[in-house]
Amino acid sequence: MLILSLLACGLTTISLDESAQTEVPKATLAEILLGDMGFGDFVSMDLTESSELANQGVEPGDVEDVRLTYMEMETLTPQGDDLSFLNEMRIFVEGPELERQELAWSDDFPAGDNVVVFTLEDVDLTPYAVSQSMTFDIEVDASRPENDTLVEARFGVDVRVTGQGIRNNAQR
Repeated sequence: MLILSLLACGLTTISLDESAQTEVPKATLAEILLGDMGFGDFVSMDLTESSELANQGVEPGDVEDVRLTYMEMETLTPQGDDLSFLNEMRIFVEGPELERQELAWSDDFPAGDNVVVFTLEDVDLTPYAVSQSMTFDIEVDASRPENDTLVEARFGVDVRVTGQGIRNNAQR
Protein backbone atom coordinates (compact mmCIF):
# COMPACT_ATOMS: atom_id res chain seq x y z
CA MET A 1 0.00 0.00 0.00
CA LEU A 2 2.87 2.39 0.85
CA ILE A 3 4.46 1.74 -2.55
CA LEU A 4 1.19 2.52 -4.32
CA SER A 5 0.88 5.76 -2.35
CA LEU A 6 4.41 6.79 -3.32
CA LEU A 7 3.78 5.97 -6.96
CA ALA A 8 0.55 7.98 -6.88
CA CYS A 9 2.44 10.96 -5.47
CA GLY A 10 5.05 10.60 -8.20
CA LEU A 11 7.98 10.57 -5.76
CA THR A 12 11.32 8.99 -6.54
CA THR A 13 14.36 8.66 -4.27
CA ILE A 14 17.81 9.19 -5.72
CA SER A 15 20.74 8.08 -3.57
CA LEU A 16 23.97 10.04 -3.84
CA ASP A 17 27.36 9.04 -2.46
CA GLU A 18 30.04 11.70 -2.05
CA SER A 19 33.55 11.81 -0.64
CA ALA A 20 36.31 14.30 0.09
CA GLN A 21 39.92 13.95 1.16
CA THR A 22 42.32 16.04 3.17
CA GLU A 23 45.80 15.47 4.52
CA VAL A 24 46.34 16.14 8.21
CA PRO A 25 50.03 17.08 8.62
CA LYS A 26 52.04 15.51 11.41
CA ALA A 27 52.63 17.51 14.54
CA THR A 28 55.17 20.32 14.67
CA LEU A 29 55.78 22.44 17.74
CA ALA A 30 54.16 25.54 16.21
CA GLU A 31 51.02 23.63 15.17
CA ILE A 32 50.72 21.97 18.56
CA LEU A 33 50.79 25.42 20.16
CA LEU A 34 48.35 26.94 17.63
CA GLY A 35 45.98 23.97 17.60
CA ASP A 36 45.19 24.12 13.86
CA MET A 37 44.19 20.67 12.59
CA GLY A 38 43.94 21.41 8.87
CA PHE A 39 40.34 20.24 8.34
CA GLY A 40 38.97 23.71 7.46
CA ASP A 41 36.29 23.55 4.79
CA PHE A 42 36.41 19.79 4.32
CA VAL A 43 33.37 19.27 2.12
CA SER A 44 31.20 21.60 0.08
CA MET A 45 28.67 20.58 -2.49
CA ASP A 46 25.75 21.82 -4.53
CA LEU A 47 23.26 18.95 -4.75
CA THR A 48 21.34 20.67 -7.53
CA GLU A 49 24.50 20.42 -9.68
CA SER A 50 24.93 16.70 -8.99
CA SER A 51 25.24 14.76 -12.24
CA GLU A 52 22.92 12.05 -10.86
CA LEU A 53 20.16 14.61 -10.31
CA ALA A 54 20.87 16.49 -13.55
CA ASN A 55 20.62 13.24 -15.51
CA GLN A 56 17.15 12.75 -14.01
CA GLY A 57 16.03 16.26 -15.00
CA VAL A 58 15.63 17.31 -11.37
CA GLU A 59 15.47 21.02 -10.55
CA PRO A 60 15.43 22.64 -7.07
CA GLY A 61 11.61 22.87 -7.08
CA ASP A 62 11.37 19.11 -7.57
CA VAL A 63 13.26 18.28 -4.34
CA GLU A 64 10.86 17.15 -1.61
CA ASP A 65 13.15 15.74 1.08
CA VAL A 66 16.90 15.29 1.61
CA ARG A 67 18.37 13.10 4.35
CA LEU A 68 21.89 12.06 5.27
CA THR A 69 22.03 8.25 5.28
CA TYR A 70 25.60 7.66 6.49
CA MET A 71 28.84 9.46 7.26
CA GLU A 72 32.19 7.84 7.91
CA MET A 73 35.85 8.73 7.96
CA GLU A 74 38.84 6.58 7.03
CA THR A 75 42.61 6.97 6.99
CA LEU A 76 44.14 6.15 3.61
CA THR A 77 47.84 6.37 4.46
CA PRO A 78 49.95 3.32 3.65
CA GLN A 79 51.61 3.29 7.12
CA GLY A 80 48.37 1.93 8.61
CA ASP A 81 47.79 5.05 10.71
CA ASP A 82 44.53 5.21 12.61
CA LEU A 83 42.23 8.03 13.70
CA SER A 84 43.11 7.89 17.41
CA PHE A 85 44.65 11.37 17.18
CA LEU A 86 41.03 12.59 17.13
CA ASN A 87 39.12 12.97 20.41
CA GLU A 88 35.85 14.36 19.12
CA MET A 89 34.53 15.60 15.79
CA ARG A 90 31.26 17.38 15.13
CA ILE A 91 30.01 18.14 11.65
CA PHE A 92 27.60 20.98 10.97
CA VAL A 93 25.66 21.85 7.84
CA GLU A 94 25.50 25.45 6.65
CA GLY A 95 24.03 27.27 3.70
CA PRO A 96 23.53 30.83 2.57
CA GLU A 97 21.03 32.55 4.89
CA LEU A 98 20.28 29.25 6.72
CA GLU A 99 20.81 28.32 10.35
CA ARG A 100 23.88 26.21 11.11
CA GLN A 101 22.81 22.77 12.41
CA GLU A 102 24.71 19.83 13.83
CA LEU A 103 24.54 16.97 11.35
CA ALA A 104 26.82 14.20 12.66
CA TRP A 105 29.34 13.52 15.43
CA SER A 106 31.71 11.00 16.93
CA ASP A 107 33.72 10.87 20.13
CA ASP A 108 34.94 7.30 19.62
CA PHE A 109 38.23 6.99 17.70
CA PRO A 110 39.85 3.81 19.08
CA ALA A 111 43.54 3.08 18.52
CA GLY A 112 43.96 0.64 15.66
CA ASP A 113 40.70 1.54 13.90
CA ASN A 114 41.16 3.38 10.63
CA VAL A 115 37.42 3.72 9.90
CA VAL A 116 34.92 5.54 12.11
CA VAL A 117 31.17 5.70 11.53
CA PHE A 118 29.50 8.88 12.77
CA THR A 119 26.25 9.19 14.73
CA LEU A 120 23.72 11.11 12.62
CA GLU A 121 21.30 13.76 13.81
CA ASP A 122 17.84 13.86 12.21
CA VAL A 123 18.25 16.99 10.08
CA ASP A 124 16.11 17.87 7.09
CA LEU A 125 18.69 18.97 4.53
CA THR A 126 16.14 20.11 1.93
CA PRO A 127 16.56 23.89 2.48
CA TYR A 128 20.35 23.48 2.31
CA ALA A 129 20.24 21.25 -0.77
CA VAL A 130 18.15 23.68 -2.79
CA SER A 131 20.16 26.73 -1.71
CA GLN A 132 23.17 27.93 -3.72
CA SER A 133 25.35 25.43 -1.88
CA MET A 134 25.59 23.53 1.33
CA THR A 135 28.80 23.35 3.29
CA PHE A 136 29.86 21.00 6.04
CA ASP A 137 31.74 22.80 8.80
CA ILE A 138 33.84 20.70 11.14
CA GLU A 139 34.73 21.23 14.79
CA VAL A 140 37.58 19.01 15.95
CA ASP A 141 39.11 18.26 19.34
CA ALA A 142 42.37 16.47 18.58
CA SER A 143 46.11 16.40 18.61
CA ARG A 144 48.20 16.14 15.46
CA PRO A 145 49.02 12.62 14.25
CA GLU A 146 52.55 11.19 14.43
CA ASN A 147 52.67 10.97 10.61
CA ASP A 148 51.11 12.93 7.76
CA THR A 149 47.71 11.26 7.52
CA LEU A 150 45.45 11.21 4.45
CA VAL A 151 41.83 11.16 5.60
CA GLU A 152 38.72 10.55 3.49
CA ALA A 153 35.19 11.44 4.56
CA ARG A 154 32.36 9.59 2.84
CA PHE A 155 28.67 10.23 3.12
CA GLY A 156 25.42 9.28 1.49
CA VAL A 157 22.36 11.39 0.88
CA ASP A 158 18.88 10.27 -0.18
CA VAL A 159 17.06 12.89 -2.23
CA ARG A 160 13.33 12.38 -2.66
CA VAL A 161 12.06 14.20 -5.73
CA THR A 162 8.77 14.63 -7.51
CA GLY A 163 8.18 12.83 -10.76
CA GLN A 164 7.81 16.19 -12.51
CA GLY A 165 11.55 16.64 -12.99
CA ILE A 166 11.92 13.15 -14.38
CA ARG A 167 8.97 13.71 -16.76
CA ASN A 168 10.52 17.04 -17.86
CA ASN A 169 13.73 15.20 -18.70
CA ALA A 170 11.88 12.58 -20.75
CA GLN A 171 10.27 15.33 -22.88
CA ARG A 172 13.64 16.84 -23.86
